[in-house]
Amino acid sequence: MIYNIKYRPLKAFLLATETGSFTQAAELLGVTQPSFSALIRDLEQTLGLKLFERTTRRIMLTSEGIDFCDQIRRPIAEIEGAYRSLMDLAAAQRSSIVMGALPSTALTIIPPTLKRLRQTHPALKIRVVEAHNDDLINMLRTSQVEFVLATLLTEVEDFRVTPLVDDVFCAVYPPGHPVAEHQQLYLADLVPYDLILLSKGSSARDLFDRAVADVPATAGLRIDVTHMSSAVSLVHQGLGLAVLPKLALKALNLDGLRYTPLSDRVAHRTINIIRHGRHRLSSAGETLMEGLLEACGMQAPADL
Repeated sequence: MIYNIKYRPLKAFLLATETGSFTQAAELLGVTQPSFSALIRDLEQTLGLKLFERTTRRIMLTSEGIDFCDQIRRPIAEIEGAYRSLMDLAAAQRSSIVMGALPSTALTIIPPTLKRLRQTHPALKIRVVEAHNDDLINMLRTSQVEFVLATLLTEVEDFRVTPLVDDVFCAVYPPGHPVAEHQQLYLADLVPYDLILLSKGSSARDLFDRAVADVPATAGLRIDVTHMSSAVSLVHQGLGLAVLPKLALKALNLDGLRYTPLSDRVAHRTINIIRHGRHRLSSAGETLMEGLLEACGMQAPADL
């Protein structure tokens, strides 16, 4: 029997199970929510099964949906891997690669890496997409990038992680600020003061929000900014203190400012090269990954 199997509804189903939201899954697939719902509805009609229980707030897999998810996840990943391999072959022939990176790594690790590679591999074309950590992971899941420089708070199936550099978040403040008197400084200690915070979705903001969730709010002013350079500029103006990754500080204008690493355990992070475990790197990807590891004084793994 020949089945009329379509990739797009299956991918829509898997994205919905991963995100737990039709809205988020539709954004990842690049379609409107009504179109996404139609894909799921058509799939359910084709199978003759109800895959999701829907409420106004959330979606949940039915028992049939759970079984279906378990059965198709691996085959779809293998199909995507095969397709990716052909795309990688074309990319290797063009000597090009798309990678994702946290802004702190784009400021510090990537520039010297690209400078060195420009000398050794002048034909190599590299596109770097800067984004918040959560966005990078989603881009990797949907194969928009070959690998990312990001953090991984929990283990993710089918992701392969190569540690690159350890980092710690710091409080950045003007001279004479009261926090300078602390022998050990914690995120909760910052709550009473005016704060300049990176926007939601950034690893620094997520870290702060989780750490102080149970700390009573105060009347301190809080300013949200998108870029670390904007945060530093506002600190220079005496408008508050900022929470920023130490890795990025050497690339920012801290003239006259002070900083203190935070002592919270969660304020420490490892930035990794994260890629699909089932996808082989293109030749351009291998070259770039080796360059990044070399820039950080690391050796490339034998099974790169």
